[in-house]
Order: sequence, then C-alpha cells, then structure tokens
Amino acid sequence: MNELKLYFDGTNGKPVSGEIPVSLLVSSGDRKSQIATLPFYYTDGFFDNSACSYNHKLAEMSLGMSMSAFTASVGGDKYIRALFNEIGCDDRSVQTEKFEKTDAVEDSCGYAFGAKKLYSGEYLIAVTIRSHRYGGEWVSNVHVVDEDCPDYATGFKSAADSVYDALCEYISRRRLDKKHLKLWITGFSRGAAVANLLGARLSLEGSISKDDIFVYTFAAPLTVYDRAACFTDNIFNIVSELDLVPRVPLAAWGFVRYGTDLYLPCTTRRGAAEYEKLLEAMRVQFDLIAEQLGVEGIKYEPAAEQEIALDLLFDYLDDLLVSPEKYASGGYQGIIMDYMKSRFTGGEFEPKTFLSFLLDGNDELAEDLCELIDKWDVINALEKVQRIGRLPAKRRQGDKTPASELISMGLGIFLRYAAKLTATKVTHGEQDFYYEQLVNLLVDTYHRGACSALLMQHWPETYLAWLRSADEKTLFRTTSYRRKSVK
Repeated sequence: MNELKLYFDGTNGKPVSGEIPVSLLVSSGDRKSQIATLPFYYTDGFFDNSACSYNHKLAEMSLGMSMSAFTASVGGDKYIRALFNEIGCDDRSVQTEKFEKTDAVEDSCGYAFGAKKLYSGEYLIAVTIRSHRYGGEWVSNVHVVDEDCPDYATGFKSAADSVYDALCEYISRRRLDKKHLKLWITGFSRGAAVANLLGARLSLEGSISKDDIFVYTFAAPLTVYDRAACFTDNIFNIVSELDLVPRVPLAAWGFVRYGTDLYLPCTTRRGAAEYEKLLEAMRVQFDLIAEQLGVEGIKYEPAAEQEIALDLLFDYLDDLLVSPEKYASGGYQGIIMDYMKSRFTGGEFEPKTFLSFLLDGNDELAEDLCELIDKWDVINALEKVQRIGRLPAKRRQGDKTPASELISMGLGIFLRYAAKLTATKVTHGEQDFYYEQLVNLLVDTYHRGACSALLMQHWPETYLAWLRSADEKTLFRTTSYRRKSVK
C-alpha cells in the first residue's frame, strides 16, 4: 500500500482558508429529502493550537461537517465527500461506511474519514459520525444497559469501538506517524455520543497527544458513568437544557459525558431579561438560516421556562426508572427497542405512533386519550378535567407491564394537571405553571411532531443559530444549573 502522501496532488498540501459551501439535509418536517447549502468558514489554522483550547469558529465548522453527513437516503456519502474535497482532502483519501444501510443493525454507526496534509507537514484526519437518517442504528440509541458493557451506554460504546478499530486500521494502512498527526472528530445527537466516546478513548490511550485530538459534539446524549471524564479537556460538548436528547440516559443513574459541557442559554440559567436579549439575537440567525435553506413559515418559539417543564418530566422518569437495572430487566429497554425496530427506517419520533404502540390491545383507552389530545385546543377547561378523570378507569387493572406503567406515568401528569386546574377554578388562583407548560408541550408534540416546540430544540439548525448569534463568552456556561423538583 502506498503511503498517503503519494495520493496528494499539488493542491492538497496548500493551506485552505475562507468560506466554503456545505450541502446538508433540511430539518423542516415537510421537507424530509430536501438538500440545501449553507456557507461555513474553514481554515487550516484551526489546528495550529492545542485542541484543549475551545475555538468557536471551529465549533461552527464542526457542526457544518456533521450536518453534511445527514444524507443517507438522498445521496449517501456524496455531500460529506464534497465537503472533504472543499477543505483539501483528495477523494482517494476518503473512506466511508454504512451510508447506504437502512436495515436494522446491531450497535454500529456510519462514519466518514478524510485526510489532508497541512502546511506544517503534519496530516489531518477529519472524522465525521453519521448523525441522522441512519436507518436501523436508531434502535441502538436506547440500548443503554448490557452486562458486557457495564461502564457505558452500550449502543454508543459499541459503535465508537467499531469506528476506533477502523480508524486505527486507516492510520496503519497509510503508515501515518502518530506523532505528526491531528484528528478532528465531530457528530450530532447519536453521532455526538459516538464521537464523545471515540475521542475519549483516543485521548486516554495516549498514542496521539490529546492536544492534537479536536473533538466537538452537539446535542450529545450522556455516555459514561463518572470515571476519568475530567481528563478529557480536549472534548467540547455543546448542549441545550431545552433539548430532551442531552438529558438521556438518565443523569440520576450517574451518567455524564467525557469532556467539557458547554450549555446554551435558558431562562433559569441566565435570568429572564438577559435570556430574552440573547434569544432575540438567536432568532435573527435562525430566520436567516431558514431563508438560506428555503424554508418558509418556521419560527423558533420555545415555551417559557421550557427547561423547568422538562425537569418536571424527568422527575417522573427518575421515579419510574429508579436504576439502570429497572430500565433493562424491567422491560423498558426492550419495549422501546421493539417500537424502534417496528420503524427501523430511522425516521423522526412520532408520539401518535408510539402511543398507539403502547396501547396495543386497549382500543377504548387509546380512542379516548387520542380524542382528548386531538380536541385539546377546542374543548374548555371543565371538559378537559372531566375527560382526564375518566381515563384511569380505562386502564387494564393490575397490569404492571412497562407499556402500562409508561401510560400510567403520562396519565399521572394529566391527572395532576387536572387537579390543579380544578383547584384554580375553585380558588381563582393560578394553574400550576410548570404542569400547564409540560402538558402543553406534550400535546403540541403529539400534534406537530418534529416541528413542535419540544422537538425543534433538537434541530441542528437551532444549535447553529445559537452558535452564530454570539461569541462563546456570551453564550456558554460550563456547569449545569441545579435541577429543582416541582413535582
């Protein structure tokens, strides 16, 4: 096998700097196969300094690189290859895997490698984990607990290990000197979790200096039980507390992420006045991105104090799933994986479909609950209370299956909402704000799916708009606020 340096023509050893086009998949719910192009700034100079120093422009470019790999069903690896070419990677250096697979698979992931020679004489390998439209890998997102992998979220760790093996083989086959090699690793959502674990393993093993391993993740789920996470200061995880995904698996079980978590603004963290100012700047960028993508009628409208409403939801989940063992041996992991296998194409989570799946065989409860939610915005408060009050009688008596308990948790939230709403009418006080916000979020998600106030928080365009709205000192805090129970 020839050394990689023989693959490069006269352009590939030269510096690249400036604005480059990045083709990517549009997140708008009604444009599931639309590809559009956004400009991103790239320079080889990103890699001049230590990876342990955060670089805001490199973070933005990393998100762009991740977004270019969202395109399995509409072009495979075409767009990530195009991006690699734009930054100076000869196409013969590009290796991709699993970009065409849509069948249900075991804990694996798609990935893309591309390499170029920097003007310093060192080599840079860009590593992108495919992070959306990844077919049957969707099932692996909820495969958390396995006795053969006790320290990690299994579905992410197994995938990261497979990329690690492939990357080591890629480096060895091209006889690259690890002392003169830089790695740039990124991913979003599931891809972010895999990138987090891959970057940590490479950093902790020491054959490549962590100063040369640049890792940027976005909306990453939690990945590892708290051990050695603080020694990976070259990994930066950009997360939002308004987003469901970075909150799972449950932090109450002891899960964290490797590296430094950088938290985007929210009301609880920053105060209402400062948050509204930051949010206004973010919305300007969000609207500009939507215009550039050709998306009409989409506005960024999070619920007021949405992060506290999510805290309330996770209070219920923490009480239901008291340990990883309860999640696994109690059947919850299995039933959610079964649902995802039933929809293995890896599409967006559909609350209506999941609700019907959980209520299989209980047609009366399914019909009444769905009718209530369907008519939520047109029925008055008294009728809501009456309809909610009738729902528990429709449950299967004595059923302790995971599906029944998940439904019971949801009904518990609705019943508490109804009780507080009734008290409001009697005392003329105010309905409990956070229960009202949570129920409204759940109903909105049922109706609007990926375009709801809840699930839009997980759009890469939302994260990109925040990144483009201000510098890192203005945007980020590095410690999470303390969750308070409002249950």
